[in-house]
Amino acid sequence: MKTLITTLNSKFIHKSLSLRLLYVACKERHDIDFKEYTIKDDLNHIVDDLIQQNLDVLCLSVYIWNVDLIQELCHLLKQKQPNLIIVIGGPEVMYDIDHFLDTFEIDYIMAGEGEIALDKLLTCLENKEEVCLQGVSTKEKRDDRLIPPVDLSYLETLDSPYLLERDKKDMKNRILYFETSRGCPYQCQYCLSSLEKGLRFFSMGYLKQQLGLLLETDVKVIKLLDRSFNAKTEHALEILDFVFKHARPGVQLQFEINGDVLDQRIIDFINEEAPDGLLRFEIGIQSTYEPTNKVVRRYQNFERLCDVIKQLQQNHKIDFHLDLIAGLPLENLQRFSKSFDDVFRLYPKELQLGFLKLLRGTSLRNEANKYGYVYQQEAPYELIESHDLSKEDIEKIHLAEDMLQKYWNSGRMPITMNKVLRACASPFYFFLDLGEFYQANDFKFFGFQLDELFQYLNLYLKGRYEDELIEDYLRLSKVKPKKWWKPRIENEKETKHLLINTYRLNKEDVFRYGIVEKLKEEYILVLYKNYQVTVEKYHI
Repeated sequence: MKTLITTLNSKFIHKSLSLRLLYVACKERHDIDFKEYTIKDDLNHIVDDLIQQNLDVLCLSVYIWNVDLIQELCHLLKQKQPNLIIVIGGPEVMYDIDHFLDTFEIDYIMAGEGEIALDKLLTCLENKEEVCLQGVSTKEKRDDRLIPPVDLSYLETLDSPYLLERDKKDMKNRILYFETSRGCPYQCQYCLSSLEKGLRFFSMGYLKQQLGLLLETDVKVIKLLDRSFNAKTEHALEILDFVFKHARPGVQLQFEINGDVLDQRIIDFINEEAPDGLLRFEIGIQSTYEPTNKVVRRYQNFERLCDVIKQLQQNHKIDFHLDLIAGLPLENLQRFSKSFDDVFRLYPKELQLGFLKLLRGTSLRNEANKYGYVYQQEAPYELIESHDLSKEDIEKIHLAEDMLQKYWNSGRMPITMNKVLRACASPFYFFLDLGEFYQANDFKFFGFQLDELFQYLNLYLKGRYEDELIEDYLRLSKVKPKKWWKPRIENEKETKHLLINTYRLNKEDVFRYGIVEKLKEEYILVLYKNYQVTVEKYHI
């Protein structure tokens, strides 16, 4: 039976590991292939492409970002090819099989890890045998159990899902997802990972072999899917030691860690041995309010977490991505603003402000009435209001989040924002007030030009940080940008001559590639040559 495994990725840059694992697990015994689409692709074009392949079986991986599109895709396919056998799986469908069996035009649901189960299901279908597999359900025969976890040592015997020949040409253009373990040691009540039981690790020999081969390719970003990379200290240290010794310049590895329990040996090892720019750590702090953390079973020592981050920030070797969730139980707007400020004071490269999503199967969704949760009935099931946050409160947090993205996470104006935010009483209310200033002045939230972004902030700050904004703006461009501020030099040509003569600068470079501007205490000269930016400051 001709079978295709597919999904709709959120973006082309994301590479689906699950499709590749299922493929390498089944390709020796079945006529099977995989193909990726994105949520931006036209559904009708996807349908036509799938129909033209004359498939017998279609397997679809379902996630929160594609579930509605997958439902429509199944409907369109069944209209055109009623005999097509459609199998769905993935984290979105695992914990509420009745909903999907009742509302999707499908034949089978696989709930759990599919590398062995899909092989067995296809064998049953090909031999026209009754399907009686744990965790595999039909509309008529439902099994609420999950598929038994796969023995990871079996996966190690398969061809590498990371180094398929067809993927090699695009390695540098896509994020490569990698796993060193499965499961999660924590039980956060808003997260699907809390429903997984146990923590399993791939063998170190296998991991080193795979990473060694990967680091010889031109891959740029390797993102580990481990829910807590540092759950086992010796395992984490050995992986870090290997990648420190074998990583080439230009590659970055991204890890999700639990910072407050990061062993001091790991901290010291990173500070002493890590190459600059190799590591990016993502830490899900979510809230700094202890009663909230207790309710959602997100136990953490925030004081220790701050100490860990500050230790790792000393050498500026690691990019930090810290996460907060707005809408957790017991945290009203005022208390959330404190969580925001607490975390922002760590000055991460990126602070991701997310909004609570009531995911299928999670405890918080099951207890929604207890906390007055009103949420979207369609994916992504985002919170609308609760006992602790009104709709107006959530709108305010969204407004602050928009400004956070534009002015901090974007990294467009680090000199200005660091100076402004280190001086303000509350970063959260700074961003909220800036957003309200946008609204009051009818500034563009979308479709703005880069110079407008700087002008808006300059107006809000009443010109107090114009020097810093000018420098950030001039550093940001790769070619000569247009000035958005009132020029401060009456005769730029004369000033350039003065700089050239005083500091013996290259006349052609200064006049052909340079912009000069007067700051409060000095002149800034920026050269835009061969898409390289050189910035110097001079006193005259």
